[in-house]
Amino acid sequence: MIYFYHLLSLFISILLLPLFSLIALPSKHKRKGLAHHFGWVPATKISERQTLWLHALSMGEVVAATPVLKLVREHNPSLTIALSVTTESGYTTALKMNIADNVFFHPLDCLPFTLLALKRINPNLHVVTDTGFWPGLIDLLHRKKTPILLFNGRISEKSARRYLIAGSLFKDTFQNFHHLGMQNNNGVKAALNLGVTPERIEVMGDPKYDAQQTLTDEEKKQLRKTFKLEEGTPLWIAGSTHAGEEEIILDAHQQLAAEHPNLVLILAPRRIERVEAVATLLKKRNISFALRSSLKQAETVILLDTMGELAKVYSLGQVAFIGKSLVKPGGGHSLIEPLSYGLPVLHGPFIENIGHVADKAHELELAITVQNSRDIKEKVYNFLKNKNLRQELTEKALSFTTEQKGASEKMAKIITKTLTI
Repeated sequence: MIYFYHLLSLFISILLLPLFSLIALPSKHKRKGLAHHFGWVPATKISERQTLWLHALSMGEVVAATPVLKLVREHNPSLTIALSVTTESGYTTALKMNIADNVFFHPLDCLPFTLLALKRINPNLHVVTDTGFWPGLIDLLHRKKTPILLFNGRISEKSARRYLIAGSLFKDTFQNFHHLGMQNNNGVKAALNLGVTPERIEVMGDPKYDAQQTLTDEEKKQLRKTFKLEEGTPLWIAGSTHAGEEEIILDAHQQLAAEHPNLVLILAPRRIERVEAVATLLKKRNISFALRSSLKQAETVILLDTMGELAKVYSLGQVAFIGKSLVKPGGGHSLIEPLSYGLPVLHGPFIENIGHVADKAHELELAITVQNSRDIKEKVYNFLKNKNLRQELTEKALSFTTEQKGASEKMAKIITKTLTI
């Protein structure tokens, strides 16, 4: 099957050169890094230094990988770290974090592009995070006898069914990994069904817990000033929202504002490019709002149009809603950031991607499933009026997120050990 995949990719690569170039033109970073997608990635200098190539899809995966790479660097200061990403937000975050020698967009999984990338990087170890399973590249790495590790691995039930239908293609792909560190037992079960031997699989936890940075009281005070919020202002946050969710959120907020005139909503679309569409929606509803980038005074809605601030913003709120969960197909975004600041979290019913965190949070009553604007209004209202309940949940949430830390150190040890074999 993999031979057919490589052969097909040869033909597809001819089509992708002009088509992907056109698609990338509107994108600032992808346009500048266009050659990366075709394998012309930054070359690693030929030396005695070892090279680690880690692939993180987007901003969340880059943030999660940061504490791992810092620990690896401490163990091996001379190591060359090559960090690939898929999205613009991932690229911007990776540059900001300054944790890698080279940052680039992952090459498209076509034989000419992946062969060129491997020749230029020449990795001693390849690490995949989350769901970055590229059969062609992984096959080439396996043939070069380059160890391949999976960390924070996630295989949803839907994906597992697709992989099994694909037959030997993905079975071989997963069996080529030397070690699979999964988010939860569902991922372990899926990997076993795909033929991976049990001794190469373990539940390792989520490094996103280690990546969370707490703010001091002074930093929170300064952040509150930045957002023009008086101390004690009731505030809730809707983070990482997707199309179709903002309407529901705003329905709930308008109902809440009728009973809490001073209530503020910080609304953060997942993608910056959707800010204009959300702003149009707010204008149509005659809702007073301001963009975070041009905020001059407090408004009932603050539309977050900046990168990298959402995690800190949770420190100011009383309750949070997490997006990509109300509208099918959903999947859900991370609950870890608001929980790390002690906030109870609301989410929709479609959370297949974050079940490993949501299940534990629900057991502790830190997370609540909502179906519509009425549910959201009722739950937010309940948290706003019940200070004692919020305080109790804050203590639970902080204790819970502290207990979950430690995955980064496990991953760093495995990377260091593998590089010395």
